[in-house]
Amino acid sequence: MPSKVFFGDARARKWQEGLVQKTASLFDEAGFSELIGKGDLVAIKSHFGEINNSRYLRPVYIRQIVDKIRECGGNPIVVETTGHGWRTRSTSWRHLEVAARNGFTPQTLNAPIMILDGSLGMDCEEVEIEGNILNKVSVARGLHTVDVLISASHFKGHGMSGFGGALKNLGIGCISKMGKGMVHSQSGWRIDPEKCDGCEKCVPLCPINAIKIVNGKAVIDQEKCVLCGHCISVCSPKAVLVEWTDSKEGTLRMIDSAAGVIKLVGKEKMAFFNFVIDVSPNCDCWPWSDQVIVPDQGILASRDPVAIDKAALDTVTAAPGLRGSSLEEKGGLEPGSDKFALIYGHKNHHVQIEAAERLGLGSTNYELVKII
Repeated sequence: MPSKVFFGDARARKWQEGLVQKTASLFDEAGFSELIGKGDLVAIKSHFGEINNSRYLRPVYIRQIVDKIRECGGNPIVVETTGHGWRTRSTSWRHLEVAARNGFTPQTLNAPIMILDGSLGMDCEEVEIEGNILNKVSVARGLHTVDVLISASHFKGHGMSGFGGALKNLGIGCISKMGKGMVHSQSGWRIDPEKCDGCEKCVPLCPINAIKIVNGKAVIDQEKCVLCGHCISVCSPKAVLVEWTDSKEGTLRMIDSAAGVIKLVGKEKMAFFNFVIDVSPNCDCWPWSDQVIVPDQGILASRDPVAIDKAALDTVTAAPGLRGSSLEEKGGLEPGSDKFALIYGHKNHHVQIEAAERLGLGSTNYELVKII
């Protein structure tokens, strides 16, 4: 049987048809209330954006989901994880500062906010899987405490995986900092002694004391290194040597990580929104935003992460491109153009969906059910 994907378009002819109201309608039509028991802890996983990014999903949509959970008798909590490296969202307190700046607070959301992988992103649970590449992934430990997980994704482009939707919200957004390192790089980070100036900035930032100064140069204990990225972020002479994964391998590792999240939480306890609005070519973690590539399409809801991402991709593919966007430069304005392939020069948007279906995370066979 095809997976059901419910769709509310972006048109609003009266107030009941606004996108915020359609979020509530989709919650009901997709049967999300059936997942929630009285007193259940229900986590809403979204993205808080980055400083100076203006295309992230607005908190008003998350608030509507919070209110629906409360109507069902559940206890909502809005969750995120730390970013890789040592940057604005790389600790729990820095991430909460960015969230507040972008309008995500307990007051605006009517729910507490929790950074699932702890203050430095080290709080994790190792989950064994049989993945495309990985056999274990590092999932944020806070997911152990939740009864239900609702993913609320801003559907947009992404340089590595082609697009970011429900699968990326799991495979990057729900894993620890170490897990993100496993997606983006190979093991065995080391220091180039010829470039290292012995400044020692990296030493106190290593969360596991894997870096020492030997004969005036930093040395990484590769057996201890957890790929957190703190050292590379502060190394001015760029002495940290990293073997980065290419975009296709990174995409496959992201899907493996999504499989670990689903295994830990349980697919029967998960639901998904994809907001196909403000479809920017770049991820919400960028500190700026480009022109959107297609007109707003609407909102999708499903219990199947693969089906909802496939439906969102099909919706964007079928839409006309917007003049003045990067798509015009790539000659992709016609409906039906493979937009993310034109923008990024690869087809990893197809790779991630095929890899996820291969692992049994969901189905590309879906039935689109339109609501008013």
